[in-house]
Amino acid sequence: MNQLPDIDIAIKDFISKAQEVVDEHYRNYQWDNILTINKGRRYEKIVSTDTLERPSSRVWAFIDKTNGDVLKPATWRAPAKHARGNLYDEFGGMKFIGPYGPAYMDTIKRKEKENESA
Repeated sequence: MNQLPDIDIAIKDFISKAQEVVDEHYRNYQWDNILTINKGRRYEKIVSTDTLERPSSRVWAFIDKTNGDVLKPATWRAPAKHARGNLYDEFGGMKFIGPYGPAYMDTIKRKEKENESA
């Protein structure tokens, strides 16, 4: 598997921007959600962990290290099909990112259709 040479820098930049989105959403709550990276062979798994008394974790997104695609999780161990963005696009992979992770495909298609008609 070939990894892009500057993928680690791009991932750290993406995580920083994504954490800002999450922090903005949770600023009025009594807890925070912290995004961390679990390294894998092909995918970096981004995990969201809350800071409650009994913390819970969930997969927030996957990043394909071979091409920089940002993917929504299908399960704890695997990403869904179809990229929701790319670390190297004009938005840095952030166009369809919300506080709970990458958007569903129907949301992306609806937003793209609205932009075309506008």
